[in-house]
Amino acid sequence: MTEEQISIRRVKLTARKQLTDNFFAAFKINIFVIVRMMINVWAIILGAVLAFYLSTHSNQTLVNNVQPNYLTMILQHSLILLVSWSTLWTIVDQFQQPKEPVKFKRVFQIITNGSFWTTFVLALVQNILIWFWTLCFIIPGVVKYFAYSQTYYAYKMDLLFKRQQQSLTDYITISRRVMNGNKLQLFKLEVSFLGWHLLGLLSGGLAYIYVAPYLNASRVVFSSQVFNRAMGRLKE
Repeated sequence: MTEEQISIRRVKLTARKQLTDNFFAAFKINIFVIVRMMINVWAIILGAVLAFYLSTHSNQTLVNNVQPNYLTMILQHSLILLVSWSTLWTIVDQFQQPKEPVKFKRVFQIITNGSFWTTFVLALVQNILIWFWTLCFIIPGVVKYFAYSQTYYAYKMDLLFKRQQQSLTDYITISRRVMNGNKLQLFKLEVSFLGWHLLGLLSGGLAYIYVAPYLNASRVVFSSQVFNRAMGRLKE
């Protein structure tokens, strides 16, 4: 019997309810993600303005001889991923204990719980694997991005229940396995936020005060449903 697909509509409804119940807490949890998204918006706007200015005021062809430093890019993306994971972990805590007030210091739990370097190595390995797949072709890289997207949740669950896999790469393997048959649904969830991202761009980033908490809450709801279904299959 074919398992029913995760409902994107229900995922987003659950996320919105969480925001409605305590938006200020969600805002605090997502503050660093909100700031990063605002910076990204203004980088896009200023980049577009600069490109337009140069194209209309210069007759010379600009040649960029600077070669990209892939190692630096991977390290930067890994640090950004750490910020994202720490935010998502705090949202997981909020969902696990909805009646408990969420303290702002929980956003720094990757540092305060003593798992910073382990988590950084895990994020680094994940980014390296995605980068290698992207070298093959863009589409395999995108597929692996979604396949590895639940690594943060698998690792968080082990931290919560004081367990540990034999190898860090086991968390990536767990993510890949639970995402079998779910990658398209997560892709649909991300695509459903394109309109919100456009609003974020048009508002100069201000819309991300709401969009970032909404998006991250939806991701956590999706993750919890993916793992609940995986656990249900194991018990059958």
